[in-house]
Amino acid sequence: MSSSYLEGTRRSGKLFERAKKVFAGGVNHNARFYQPYPLFVSRAEAQHIWDADGTKYTDYWMGHMALILGHSPKPVVDALRGQIGHGTHYGMGSGLSVELAEEIQLAVPCAEMMRFCNTGAEATMYLVRLARGYTGKRTVIKMAGGWHGYNTELNKGVHRPFDRSESAGILEEEQAFVKNVRFNDLGAAERAVKEAEGDAALIFLEPVLGAGGCVPAEPDYLKGLRELADRHGALLAFDEIITGFRVSLGGAQGFYGVTPDLASFGKIAGGGLPLGLVAGRKEVLSLADPTRKESFVSIGGGTFSENPLSMAAGLATVRHLRKHAGSIYPKLDKAGRDTRKAVDKAFAAEGVDAHTTGLGSLFLTHFGVAPKDAQESARGDKDARLGYCLELMARGIFILPGHPGGISTCHTPQDLKKLAVESGKFAASLPRAK
Repeated sequence: MSSSYLEGTRRSGKLFERAKKVFAGGVNHNARFYQPYPLFVSRAEAQHIWDADGTKYTDYWMGHMALILGHSPKPVVDALRGQIGHGTHYGMGSGLSVELAEEIQLAVPCAEMMRFCNTGAEATMYLVRLARGYTGKRTVIKMAGGWHGYNTELNKGVHRPFDRSESAGILEEEQAFVKNVRFNDLGAAERAVKEAEGDAALIFLEPVLGAGGCVPAEPDYLKGLRELADRHGALLAFDEIITGFRVSLGGAQGFYGVTPDLASFGKIAGGGLPLGLVAGRKEVLSLADPTRKESFVSIGGGTFSENPLSMAAGLATVRHLRKHAGSIYPKLDKAGRDTRKAVDKAFAAEGVDAHTTGLGSLFLTHFGVAPKDAQESARGDKDARLGYCLELMARGIFILPGHPGGISTCHTPQDLKKLAVESGKFAASLPRAK
């Protein structure tokens, strides 16, 4: 356990003790918990956060990777300041939601039509419902290690042993038609489709595994899944909640040049405020039209769907990204590529077996493995990764332990150089270093 972390985060420790009395486990999202206790944040700006003790960190967690323009970017702050005086919640549609949807349509290859909701988990739930409604089939084929939110059917096979529910309280029959297969293994997907005996409704995956290790899909793999789905009358869907508007303006589907039938989005699309959406082919999304008399697929969206604040923040963000895509994405891609290489080089120089995965501006360092799927990622040294993140925090760098980092447009070359330098210092402190 890092003594530096304990000494430097005393107020976070005290807040955690209070939080445990009001929140189950002291947190409101399981990912935010780590030993000995999580950091509590008091404010954030650009690429920085300040904790309850007033310590400043260069932040790479960036609000679950939702903040590609950094914390409180001017385009979003200005949009929110202008909207608040016009209302914070309508419970009705607005021109803002239409404008945001039109911007997303321009950017995302598959987005012929869409529906807004409040969270990514809602979006993936609706996506499965649409796929089954459209195909008339039941089986969903998802990837081991794939995280699609806490909705009941998909909350399966995210962690070891990758073949069971992630939670008590979920009935076996509720997940009976969800089959987990190995990521980046086209043969495994083909076998699953064959075993479904004509009942495969959907092949669903994150093009870059998030919880499964920040592992990118191999290009031929996605192309193979597209062909597989077409051959068997199934739909192909991408969970782009992390990759959407991050690895390219058009998301992973734009980056890889493979267009799915459906996709779920969130995070960046909301500009730092709550938002989820499911997008895809018009003939599929049209099933959610409430005027339909047959084959209607019920998608609610929630009380706060197309909330004007979320719409304003999302519109400001997506519009800014589109206008500056020619400079933003090459810069972020280079920053991510250079950072992954520099961190690995720093560890290698000290004889430490570490490998940093990712795509575009995403990265995650593994110890003892160079994973190509979630099973390999799970064999990495988790204690070393926790120790690494805690030591980085003691050195003024925040990466949430066990989760990918995301570089924003606010991060500077000096920030990224410091990450590599401090990684090297941590590597030199390890017993197995040279």
